[in-house]
Amino acid sequence: MSKQPKLILRESAVRDMSQHLPVGSFIEMGAGTGHMASLFLERGFHGACHDLGESSRALMRKRFANCQDKVQVVDDLNALRIGAFDYLLAFEVLEHIQEDHKVLTEWLQYLKPGGTIVTSVPAHQRKFGRSDDIVGHVRRYEKTQFHALLHAAGLEDIRIINYGYPITELTRLLSNRMIANDRSYDNLNQEQRSILSAQSKPPIIKKTLSFVSARMVTPFCHIQRWFYPKDLGDGIIATARKPAG
Repeated sequence: MSKQPKLILRESAVRDMSQHLPVGSFIEMGAGTGHMASLFLERGFHGACHDLGESSRALMRKRFANCQDKVQVVDDLNALRIGAFDYLLAFEVLEHIQEDHKVLTEWLQYLKPGGTIVTSVPAHQRKFGRSDDIVGHVRRYEKTQFHALLHAAGLEDIRIINYGYPITELTRLLSNRMIANDRSYDNLNQEQRSILSAQSKPPIIKKTLSFVSARMVTPFCHIQRWFYPKDLGDGIIATARKPAG
């Protein structure tokens, strides 16, 4: 299946935000099928991935079967050492969690003093729609709200950008319209929707994506950089540092 335009734009923005980071070890929370972890592995990073979904962990083990020396898929976070990782990664996860501050604080235990978090969330609560509901989102974040969350968790040197503008303004509206009458997710609870969101898309979205190529979206990876400092883009990416001591 072709990638959603927003994913292509997010990948590009994550590379921009993390390109200066030295290679090291990472723990990725809510890693889904391991897609984002694979991008860091390609750059020489190594580490561990965790996801609440047993099916997601199975997909990751299959994906990383030939690089088990570089990445470990863990069923239980208690199996990991506290303060063991240089980086904490969490892409499109916190918006699924009611007690986001509590969970973020728990995750940060696994980050070394002086370590860095790289994370992304959807932006602007006013944009919350059907496409958020069916994937198990409980919120979208304002930039100031997300900065406050990271600060309250004790993080420093917080850098935040908005990505996706202008193309995601159109794709989000189209997506909400296409799935307005999709009821295939109605019998799933919020956690089940969250887990499934990393593995599959509604049929109409899959069909539409078959006509979209990465080449069509690539120019917008460059255009969105003009708007990183503006509070316009459909998503937020942040980096921040855990105090060294």
